[in-house]
Amino acid sequence: TAQTDWKSTPAYAPYPETVTVRVVKGGQESANLLPEGESIEENQALKYIEDTLNIDVVYDWISPSGASYEDKLNLTIASGQIPDLMIVTPLQLQQLAEADAIEDMTPYIQEYANKDLLAAYEKTNGIALEAATINGKIMGVPNVQPQADAPIMVWVRKDWLDKLGLEGPESVDDLEAIARAFMEQDPDGNGAADTVGLTGTLNPVLVPSNLHGFDGIFNAYGAYPELFYRNAEGEIVYGSVQPEMKEALAKLAQLYQEGVIDPEFATKTTEKSNELVVGGQAGIMTGPWWISWWPLGDSVASDPNADWQPYMLKDKNGEYSFAMGDFTNSFVVVRKGFPQPEVALKILNIQNDLSYGLNDAPQYYPNFNEIWTLLFPIPFLIEDPYVVERMGSEYQQALDGSLDPETFSEAMKLEFGQIQEDMAAPRTVSASWSTRMARLNAAQLLGAGYNEVRNDPSVSRMLPNEPTWPSLKKLEEETFLQIITGAKSVDDFDSFVQQWNDNGGAALLEKLNQ
Repeated sequence: TAQTDWKSTPAYAPYPETVTVRVVKGGQESANLLPEGESIEENQALKYIEDTLNIDVVYDWISPSGASYEDKLNLTIASGQIPDLMIVTPLQLQQLAEADAIEDMTPYIQEYANKDLLAAYEKTNGIALEAATINGKIMGVPNVQPQADAPIMVWVRKDWLDKLGLEGPESVDDLEAIARAFMEQDPDGNGAADTVGLTGTLNPVLVPSNLHGFDGIFNAYGAYPELFYRNAEGEIVYGSVQPEMKEALAKLAQLYQEGVIDPEFATKTTEKSNELVVGGQAGIMTGPWWISWWPLGDSVASDPNADWQPYMLKDKNGEYSFAMGDFTNSFVVVRKGFPQPEVALKILNIQNDLSYGLNDAPQYYPNFNEIWTLLFPIPFLIEDPYVVERMGSEYQQALDGSLDPETFSEAMKLEFGQIQEDMAAPRTVSASWSTRMARLNAAQLLGAGYNEVRNDPSVSRMLPNEPTWPSLKKLEEETFLQIITGAKSVDDFDSFVQQWNDNGGAALLEKLNQ
């Protein structure tokens, strides 16, 4: 079909009579960022959505973000007078569905979501829609967030590796050997044994996005703490109580006892451990693909020799396997009885067009990324979950000459310029180095592929309402820190598992497996 025909497809067709759509919104405290003469209620992006669909968006209320928005939304839900459309948490989705207060969206998704939204859902292998499915019905429109934050990489100073004649790490054993060499062989050449082997923080595990986390080490042992995932038999199990955890904890306890792990890690915040890296006292840092921007960019800015490179650790089967974050953490729901439930999808289609300049959608705002949540009636993203990998491959194709960089968005053109600048003069401009490392080197590591282990989609709806969960979580966090730091023996892991099961863990797993 011709370019203009999209307006007559179900995903975009205007209503014959104007439809009023009532919504609610946070973000009031940032409204001053909008251009002169525009507001949350009246702006060019909103008007484009309203004009395209022949709808009138009305705000029941607008509040500041954060706690006041959460409180107001909870009051609104409790009152029974909910708006036509709203964004809710997994727990709220569960409660609203059980109260029969929201529309079943099953009949609308395939017909009214545009091809870009459907492609994003497709890339989650059905998991995003499954997260919204209660008793066989899709009760909300799920978001999709990029996945690249989860695989915890090991970033190592290659200038130090080169000086000591070492290769980058592929296994936990390699990582340990490098950490010991950095401690014992004075890679910074200052004549003092003052280099920290492995940094850490008071959160040894945090899925996803853990800076200085031990997550990648656990995953290399086949242990997936914090995740309720399906095992080979299809049963939901909890990663933190599996036997592989004991082996990983034993290794970490040994490294701590021998001084390879920063002796003060258990009391340190991310910022405190960043100081070791930026100050040249550590040559290894764990974290996701983007840490070349922060904090490693600061390290390069203060020492252009600091040639940080990303690596990934293989598990004992020689494969890359990582604990992943959820694809979905929020949902758009439609009030039960609202006559045009599909309008939620039609608005999301146009918001996506405005975000990425698709279907000739006008690009009104140079600072769009800063203000999009204020402009849109449903500030909600359904993104390609593997966008980081995709961009990495496009940048590489542009470097190889098989893709014309003129086809890139303005933002990508800017980044591509930085990548080229750093290739011409490495680490001369730290910001350009940061972009090259994240967008090209780290993205290509991810793009080469890895196994994913993730929470069962039902977990995020069930867990927040589980009375025993906070105390189970606390027991786990305390025990693991105590085992790593030697305050408890590795064999205390067995009694922890027993205690976890007896104090509600076994019952919780039974409920999740019903």
